[in-house]
Amino acid sequence: MASFLPAELARPLSVVDALFEQTAWRLQAAGSKKLPASWGERDHFVQALGLQDEEAFAKIPCLNDVKLLESIPPFSLVRYRGLVQDVFEPETYAAFVEELPAAADAAAPRVVPTKYRERVQPAPGRTLQDLKHDGLGMRGVCYLVPVPAETTWARTSAAEWSRPGSEAVAARAGGCAGTSAATLKRSRDEDDVVMAPEAPSRPRTDPVPQCLPCGVAVPAGAAAGSSDEFGLNFPLPREEGRGLGFQPPCIVKLYDDLAEAVKVCQCIEVVGVLCVDPELASMGSQSEYDSWLGGNARNPSTSMVPRLHALLVRSFPFQHPLLPFSPDWLSEARLAAAYQLRLGAPEMLAGARATAIAELARGLGGDQVAAEYMLMLLVSRSFGKVGETLLGNWSLNLARWPEAASTAELVAAVRELSPRCAHLELSVENLNNQRWRPRKDYDANRLVAGQLQLASGTVLLLDETGMGEGQLTADGFRNANAVSTLVTERSLVCDFMSEVKLPLELLCVAVSRHKSIVKDMDVLLPVQPSPQAAAGAPPAAGPEALGAARFLIGLVTRRPGPVVMSPEVQEQVSNDFVKARQQFRVPPELCHTWMGLARASCLLQGERELTADGWQRVLRLERERLTRCGQLGLLAA
Repeated sequence: MASFLPAELARPLSVVDALFEQTAWRLQAAGSKKLPASWGERDHFVQALGLQDEEAFAKIPCLNDVKLLESIPPFSLVRYRGLVQDVFEPETYAAFVEELPAAADAAAPRVVPTKYRERVQPAPGRTLQDLKHDGLGMRGVCYLVPVPAETTWARTSAAEWSRPGSEAVAARAGGCAGTSAATLKRSRDEDDVVMAPEAPSRPRTDPVPQCLPCGVAVPAGAAAGSSDEFGLNFPLPREEGRGLGFQPPCIVKLYDDLAEAVKVCQCIEVVGVLCVDPELASMGSQSEYDSWLGGNARNPSTSMVPRLHALLVRSFPFQHPLLPFSPDWLSEARLAAAYQLRLGAPEMLAGARATAIAELARGLGGDQVAAEYMLMLLVSRSFGKVGETLLGNWSLNLARWPEAASTAELVAAVRELSPRCAHLELSVENLNNQRWRPRKDYDANRLVAGQLQLASGTVLLLDETGMGEGQLTADGFRNANAVSTLVTERSLVCDFMSEVKLPLELLCVAVSRHKSIVKDMDVLLPVQPSPQAAAGAPPAAGPEALGAARFLIGLVTRRPGPVVMSPEVQEQVSNDFVKARQQFRVPPELCHTWMGLARASCLLQGERELTADGWQRVLRLERERLTRCGQLGLLAA
């Protein structure tokens, strides 16, 4: 027997219209002729679906987790998580139209809202009329793509979260429930990196076309750029394809206070009305692929790029599928409960940490020291800023990579632990010929994606092992500079005729035969494979052990904050740094890096305070690293 779905899930537009009629009747009874911009529809859906409790979000069907888009009914309520690849100009549209009765019908005309839809159909025997200026509204528009570089286990875990009756729901949050409606709004805590918006432009004010019943204002001067120049405009081109596991991009329409709530490169989850309308598809004499996309890069076919009309938007600065909640919901109490449930016993925490190190060591030829640095990198989220310097985040250069070894095993190991890992090969040919920076195409009025346009918290593994001699073109030189800026300044360079930098915090590691071409990386570590350690390594971890290691990484990165240090430990760190400068001639910036390393090490031990013993753990690793660099002559100024 089919399960019952509430109207808010199955027929959300009917609910919206009914709420509008109630509000319109009250306003008319009060003698007001003003048309309301909103009528409590968002609060109604929150209350009706119980979305004060974030676990209720799992009951809303998710576009990311279905194999066929056709399996979800059009105009139903859905979820979608993705990366804001582009923010379009605000869109003027016909928010209200007037429905006129037939000549013989005695019924009075009535105002009909077009909010949360692409088209509006009149009742049988009736026609729609434009209300001109009185019926116009404004909405935001953005282009949302699946989160780039998402690993297989992350997608599987997210789909499991959405599966009806899944036990994962209660387990992930330690059985905690309840939150306020305020958490549904976008978080603007200082802990979160707020992405800079695209340069503002004037909203479109073109008149509504007279071809009703279409309720959307289509600008008369819309750009005619062909969408086949963009494809689906995924940042990582290899992810753009149809087949098993395909996730579609979406064009999202944003209303009321959400209209300006999203930024380029922000990772969000949208709850909204799904619009897949075959009548809007382009049926010209095009190839099959072109007809899927439609003839306009800004208005592709809804069968290939569905439209979502957003009721709710949630921001995820460091999205993790094992803790799929907004940052505000994950209070210290809830995080403590989750920690106690999954890692509370000392042997459980130590086991999760050991599993992660063993997995990474397999990818590093048995180098345990390098594995520990890699694990610390995976949790090195920033927690604040001093000037333009992010505190807590640092970059790693794995130098002297063996000539005969590939990076495939390291990439595989990182992908077993991290929910997102982008492996990009740096070579003269790739820098000259590939798209690295997002670029504004003013003819098509779109931001063309580049492969550096990733979600915050993604592990960016720059593979320089194929770098050889060659001549960089002007574009290749700019691409190389963009890579360097992203690693050292934590900023994504976008080409808007001139360079525009957007804050973007990635976990950057460069693998090189010698030193990285990216200068001023924070930690330089020559790799020393150990065949004996690799041969004696334990067998690969099972699903349960890997799950604990992934959960540990997700837990540590969810709410960033500094570690506490007593005056005695601060003095010890200062004295050790003076000695290191005398012995190894390290730069003064290393002191900031030490604090980032100490923070990551503490959190992986389940500690919030850097003790004397905790600092000695970090210092032993640093002495080993600096000794390796000194022996290879890599410390010279």
